[in-house]
Amino acid sequence: MDGLLRVALLLASLPLATPHVIGHHCANPFIRATTPTLGAKNKKGSFVEYAISGDATEMFPLPADRDAIGVHKKHYPDGVPASKAEKTAKPYVALMKERLPGLDLSWAGLRVLHVDPPVLIADNFFTDEECDAYAALRELDDPGAVHQLEQSATFGGGATAQARTSTTWFVAYDRVANLLAKASALLGVDDLERFEEPQLVKYAPGQYFNWHYDAVPPTLLSNGGQRLCTLLVYLNDVPDGGRTSFRDLRAGGTGADGKPLRLAVAPKKGRAILFCPANAAADGTPDERTLHAGEPTEHGEDKWIAQLWLHEKSYGPSVPKGSSQSAAADKVHSYAKEHGLKLAVPA
Repeated sequence: MDGLLRVALLLASLPLATPHVIGHHCANPFIRATTPTLGAKNKKGSFVEYAISGDATEMFPLPADRDAIGVHKKHYPDGVPASKAEKTAKPYVALMKERLPGLDLSWAGLRVLHVDPPVLIADNFFTDEECDAYAALRELDDPGAVHQLEQSATFGGGATAQARTSTTWFVAYDRVANLLAKASALLGVDDLERFEEPQLVKYAPGQYFNWHYDAVPPTLLSNGGQRLCTLLVYLNDVPDGGRTSFRDLRAGGTGADGKPLRLAVAPKKGRAILFCPANAAADGTPDERTLHAGEPTEHGEDKWIAQLWLHEKSYGPSVPKGSSQSAAADKVHSYAKEHGLKLAVPA
């Protein structure tokens, strides 16, 4: 995930609470003002309000806004079905929808892992065939279809070279109409121009992406404004390791060391994870609570992911040369029609 705001530290340099695996410094007064206050009965239900605490470094201090709302530990490892949450916890869902206003809570398999900041997963977002086809894009001998970076880029420079060790390909929009169609339908996006270049990323055994933020630095906001949503799709199964881990977000309960369990999502073929690097309801304020890392796999497997970011406004792509969102529009609509997806994007 190419959104590093500061130099990252090695993952091993931070003491980790045992992650609870899912399935297999900017203060934000808006969030504090709208955090719902419910009765004791509801607080013991699906969601739990808590204050962020724990490990911090000079480089990555605890976020200024430490209020958070997680899912009760009884709902792990699968989270709460989004459709159920919409019916039983409307104040919390309303808070989440302010960050993701177009989110389709009826999406098949969509589950809530964390409410504030929102973290959701959707299993079977890609079929096995779609996963394999997306990963195979790396084999295309066409500079207009894929562009491989010599080294995976981040927003930082210099010392950030050790922040991640992976390989990234930028992919032409018209080669991944399925990703754009599904992302648009799930997020309720009415303008394809807001999507950053789709990417394919390979983590070879031992490779990782240390703690980082996905939000865009203030000096680079002229192209598309802030990133409001990160969408990743795991393209292969990873038996152990390779998780997307959030340092400051809780999974419910405590580990053997007595520390709160850290929210971490395990790679599963076809599974999508989405979260919000910045707050759409607070003028794109970066959300430091979403500090996260991509962990190395534990048994020598590669990890493959597709990734896509949604911006505040129209984004101008630079690679592959000649790629554009508009060039993919017809294919996106054709895919959506064929698969029964409801798009807000005009035909």
